[in-house]
Amino acid sequence: METYDLAGKVVLVTGGARGIGFETAKLAYERGASVAIVDLDAGVAAESAAAIGDRATGIGANVTDAGEIEAAVETAVTRLGKVDVVIANAGITPHKTTTREISTEAWERVLEVNLLGVWRTIRAGIEQVIENQGHFVLISSAYATANGLLNSSYATSKAAVESLGRSLRTELAPHGAGASVAYFAFVKTGMIGDIFDNPKMDELRQELVPAFMTEPIEVRQVAEAVVEGIERRSPRIIEPPAWRPPFKWRGLVGPVSDIRIERNRKVGETVRDIEAPDENGRWVKLGPAPLGYNLAGKTVFITGGARGIGLETGRIAYGRGASVVLVDLDREQVESAAEGLGERALGLAADVTDRESIEAAMADARQRFGKVDVVVANAGITTRIATMRSLPAEDWERVLEVNLFGVWRTIRAGMDDVVENRGQFVIVSSSYAFSNGVLNSAYAAAKAGVEALGRALRAELRPLGASATVAYFGFIQTEMVRKGFEDPFADRFRSEVVPKFLTRQVPVSEAGGVIVEALEKRAPRAIAPLEWKALFFARGFTSPVMDRRFDEDETMSEIVLGAEQAEFDRRQQSDV
Repeated sequence: METYDLAGKVVLVTGGARGIGFETAKLAYERGASVAIVDLDAGVAAESAAAIGDRATGIGANVTDAGEIEAAVETAVTRLGKVDVVIANAGITPHKTTTREISTEAWERVLEVNLLGVWRTIRAGIEQVIENQGHFVLISSAYATANGLLNSSYATSKAAVESLGRSLRTELAPHGAGASVAYFAFVKTGMIGDIFDNPKMDELRQELVPAFMTEPIEVRQVAEAVVEGIERRSPRIIEPPAWRPPFKWRGLVGPVSDIRIERNRKVGETVRDIEAPDENGRWVKLGPAPLGYNLAGKTVFITGGARGIGLETGRIAYGRGASVVLVDLDREQVESAAEGLGERALGLAADVTDRESIEAAMADARQRFGKVDVVVANAGITTRIATMRSLPAEDWERVLEVNLFGVWRTIRAGMDDVVENRGQFVIVSSSYAFSNGVLNSAYAAAKAGVEALGRALRAELRPLGASATVAYFGFIQTEMVRKGFEDPFADRFRSEVVPKFLTRQVPVSEAGGVIVEALEKRAPRAIAPLEWKALFFARGFTSPVMDRRFDEDETMSEIVLGAEQAEFDRRQQSDV
């Protein structure tokens, strides 16, 4: 794309009343743009706009409320004539603690603001950005690539936002619009105090990360990087520069860093201090778990267990001597599946998106078998092939609710059992965690978030004698994959754009087998088919190359536009 001149453009910034948002809006104004500052407090937004100049306007809106952010965009258009650039910057961070200790409400609130807030901002602004061939900037973080130890909600949200931005850029390219993902490390904003002003967290930071990578940077430096990224229509904006090499080498740096964190004495002491028994006498075991793990006599709890990967994992675990609890939405189907395994299997109906439902299923499993040792969070759904612009918002958000929040709620329901029994979690992610999610953005964003959650969880569990594995699968011969390939646009994408070796389908037995093998080794990851393992470790190099190919490929452009129009037509017909 050509260089993008901000003079005469209108830039809308969420979280724009202070920090990175304010400085970016101010700099865009200096480059000749008009700016709309959107923030929770309308009065504060108006004051910040007044401080910038007469081409700035302040608007109050909550990005987690679709109606409010849509109204904010409409107000900006009314006052300033249009919106060319949208910077989705609004975000929060929680108090630093373990995934086990953080409140459910606090963890989910971070995802509501940092991920769903970004998604709803995209939806609100996408028609204006396309009409004006403009640009989005999605503010992710260095946490999208780093281990989210003691900060799992934030890392999960930012990994998902990164995925969302990659998909968005490819879906906007045929319209002449663009998108950037911005990755920042430690910026001198109000959020930084929870690390640098917290002695325990600051000590960990100095222990785990080289000093040159954690030096706090000025907000103005970040704002300049964002504006320059818009003007260049860069796919990625990474600041400070010290984080750029780790980004390229992330497929290798990430696993090595994870091992260092898991083995670090200071990490273990900090986690154990946080997890120590409280006044209610909550008990935890301390010390790393044995390397091997014998499934005989264990109880394995599997969501999405009535069919596909879940059922096959249960079948193999049962054959190793485990008792198996299969959990799924359809009671009749899951009970039949359990009956087919044998007398040590139990089928339970539960909805992973319903906290009480999944907790009740966990309680039933304890009652039947006396304990739960292993939890496999496998339940997942996908949508029709469609762009973010065309897919109904409720369909997109339902995928996040099942595939990300459902995994989180499953983890919470089984956390005390796994810790007490020095057991394991298996978090089923996907090759989409590191692939471009074009036309499948909700699924890809959820799986990227799940990967980040699993990495942080493993680091936090090891000092307590438990562990976690992240499973990544390509195309497995499941009903979901079969239906997906029946779509003509998905089939064309698979046959004409994606390299052939990446579309090979393998039987569910292979997926179930690698999960059970990972459990027996307490491995950090399980990957199938084999070719995806190479891409996992090379992701820092291959992902940008594939993204560029997708963005520039004429066939990909035809597929995107065709799938988008087909979804609009389908919706119009269903409304008749």
